[in-house]
Amino acid sequence: MYEIQLHPADIRKQVRYYFLSRSAFRWLVGAAVALGVLLATGAVLAPLGLRSLLLSGRLHALSQQHALHREVFAERTRGLERMEREVANARALQRQMSLILGADQGAETGLGGYPEPAGREYLDPDVRGAAERALKLGSDALALLTLSDELATFARANRDLAEAVPSICPVPIGSFVLTSPFGNRTSPFTNTVDFHSGLDLAAREGTPVLAAGGGKVSFAGRYPLRRNVRWWRYGNVVVITHSERYLTVYAHLAEVDVRRGQILRRGEQLGTVGNTGWSTSPHLHFEVRVRSNNSSEPMPVDPRIYILDYQWSGHEELLVRGRNAPVPPFDPLPSGMSGS
Repeated sequence: MYEIQLHPADIRKQVRYYFLSRSAFRWLVGAAVALGVLLATGAVLAPLGLRSLLLSGRLHALSQQHALHREVFAERTRGLERMEREVANARALQRQMSLILGADQGAETGLGGYPEPAGREYLDPDVRGAAERALKLGSDALALLTLSDELATFARANRDLAEAVPSICPVPIGSFVLTSPFGNRTSPFTNTVDFHSGLDLAAREGTPVLAAGGGKVSFAGRYPLRRNVRWWRYGNVVVITHSERYLTVYAHLAEVDVRRGQILRRGEQLGTVGNTGWSTSPHLHFEVRVRSNNSSEPMPVDPRIYILDYQWSGHEELLVRGRNAPVPPFDPLPSGMSGS
């Protein structure tokens, strides 16, 4: 048996006595020890809990900030992609202009060179990749500006050539369908493979046909059968010479509105779409021929390379083929058509 006495501070009050058995005393001691341990643990953990609470709030704020940064990064990446497409389109146009003007700007291999690596190492691979793309884009854009300045200088020095280039579609945009492209095809008349030296643009009969570039009419009418049967099959034909380099052919016309020797500006009407000669339906057969420096005979090229006011499918591939394609077998211009 254990006795516990509680003496009040006021001596006038009665002393209180509590009697505990051994087991009760042990329970009391155990509870006191447990309470002491709990208080000590709380004293140690309370600052940690407060710190954890503060860190949790900070982590939440950082998570929101990270999400915002990812949104900004995604938007900047989309902007980077748009600029890459714009530079690629500008590069294709520069190549096209270089090709049709005959300005020698080389193969442009490695346009933009090798950009310097990012100034610091980014841990996030997406950010590192975007930084490298941005550096390359800047390098490509600077190189493209240099090539474009060279091309502009060439055009200014050859103003007559630039005005003569057959660079617009000879049929109004939206009024035609391309039914036969440039290159080998199966002839609808002989059912054999032959080389098609131009474009067949199907359109309603009477649709205006326009001069693709400024030049002089070197032939207008129908070529005599007795002199050349193949060119007679083209029906009513207009041939325009553009400076000393280019020549265009407009065949199967219904009406011919120009005469030999007439000077035309780019976009002027020269006739209308028809179905004359060997033709299965109304359409315009359109050719662009180019006279190289070492040849007196103008050679046919894909007109789609020269037309700037209409975007053809496979544009980049056309430009590559235009630079590297071998000269195909073709029918030379008959006497009196070349204007030379």
